[in-house]
Amino acid sequence: MGFQEIENDIKSGAVDRPVPILLYGEESFLTSHYEKQLVALFSGGENADGGLDVSAFYMDEADDETVMAALDTFPMLSPLRLVTVKAHPGLSGQKADSDDGAKKKNLLAEYIARIPDTARLVFVSNNINKTRALYKAIVKHGKAYEFTRLDEAGLRNFALKRFKGMGTELTPDVLDAFVFATGYLEKDTDRDLFTVENDVYKLASFVLADGRAVITHPDLEECMPGVLRTDVFAMLDAISAGRKADAIRLLENSLAGGESVFRLLSLFTGHFEIMLGFKELSAEGHSAAKITQILGERSDWRVKKLGGFAQRFDVRKLQWIVGRLYDTERNIKSGDIPERLALTILLAEI
Repeated sequence: MGFQEIENDIKSGAVDRPVPILLYGEESFLTSHYEKQLVALFSGGENADGGLDVSAFYMDEADDETVMAALDTFPMLSPLRLVTVKAHPGLSGQKADSDDGAKKKNLLAEYIARIPDTARLVFVSNNINKTRALYKAIVKHGKAYEFTRLDEAGLRNFALKRFKGMGTELTPDVLDAFVFATGYLEKDTDRDLFTVENDVYKLASFVLADGRAVITHPDLEECMPGVLRTDVFAMLDAISAGRKADAIRLLENSLAGGESVFRLLSLFTGHFEIMLGFKELSAEGHSAAKITQILGERSDWRVKKLGGFAQRFDVRKLQWIVGRLYDTERNIKSGDIPERLALTILLAEI
């Protein structure tokens, strides 16, 4: 992954050369983080906020000639002149480089093969077209680091590093629960590492303010009620153990706390679909990690936890439950039954 590669290159000094560096990808937190790190590295930390020898260009406000002139300018107070270029149009878009004006657009692509020893050049972009001349020139003469969304292991390390940095600690089980609670690993989520870092800060601050350093499950429930859905897992535990009264009580508590019926129904449906898949695939001899991959899930923790519940049902029962979940959603949307009553009856039937 891009962050592992650039970490190694920073430690080895491989990035400290007069060649173009490109930071890009959907995880904008990481592009921003490593941009700041490179600025601090190349400016000696003194001009990280923008000194005389650090120039940042947004390409809707500057052209290639301006960027080249900045790179050719000898540094005044630092050993190096650092130039960062954000959102260069020559790195994205659908237009071919053979379009009118391409020669002017490719000035920087031709220039970066001869960056002065006294300069460093960093590009930052979210959208990349790898067929463009500028991208090809960067890859040929320098280094491109792509920052995709983190996998579960990467997210664990990301969170753990920040918890430790704030002086807090947590057990592996609580860390697993936090990682799932962030919602970052869910399909089609809009949560990113900025929100995860904010969750870390909020949770760690809550614990430290209480004079403690160890984060517990109750702390998660207190600080992340809208995301954690611990009540759903508690309901699944009660349902699978035959404690229907407890499940219904937990349901009523969730609804009273502002959780919507359709959100709970969606969570139940997704969880039971995974439980059914886990049951069927484990019978075929697949490991939990392989099942996670086959099901297209991103959280091993979630699949393993639901897999434990799945062992309390047979396949036919799980198939029936999934079918009833679909029926319940249709009945609610058609207006055949009030939504809260429909969900209560469903839990009672399961």
